[in-house]
Amino acid sequence: MARITWEGNQDWEKNFPDGQSLPNAVRLKRPQNILNTSLPYGVIPLILCFICVFLKKSTNDEFIFDWRFMPLSFIAGFLLIPAHEFLHAICYPMGAIYIGVCLKKVAAYALSFHPLSKSRYLVRSLASVLLGAIPLVVFVVCPLQWKALLTLCVVPSFMGLISPSPDYMDILLIIRQVPNGAKVQASNEGLYWFR
Repeated sequence: MARITWEGNQDWEKNFPDGQSLPNAVRLKRPQNILNTSLPYGVIPLILCFICVFLKKSTNDEFIFDWRFMPLSFIAGFLLIPAHEFLHAICYPMGAIYIGVCLKKVAAYALSFHPLSKSRYLVRSLASVLLGAIPLVVFVVCPLQWKALLTLCVVPSFMGLISPSPDYMDILLIIRQVPNGAKVQASNEGLYWFR
């Protein structure tokens, strides 16, 4: 069973004691500034969310949201940030998992130094997409008369599908660089793969 440790607010460049370099492992080639470089990977989910809003709006002449519920929608969207990291964490079968935030960068992390198979690491990276996909599906199928629910779903769907941008980038990097049958493991220096 995984042992999850809440780290609280941390410096983004924090080193963990059990995240040592891996001998005989190949380091993945990743951009230096992951957060900024991964922003373009959120464009397609952003467009998808806007298309859903415009399609919903095109079926009705009146405004589809209830402004009174918009603050709650934003609160729900920001609560997805720790839930996003928890979904990453539960994909690890054992070992220590660190979850924390870096308020200075407005970012969060879930980190474990336990190796995962390539396919399980891809699942781990995609798990958090559920937090945006579920509210988006509810938004799409919800009747226009339920403006409160439409409003409550809109911000979480945007945030839940855009916030995994670094995960989308990692998925493509792993698919391109990691051979099938290899394991992927994090260290303080980055992601590595080995057989």
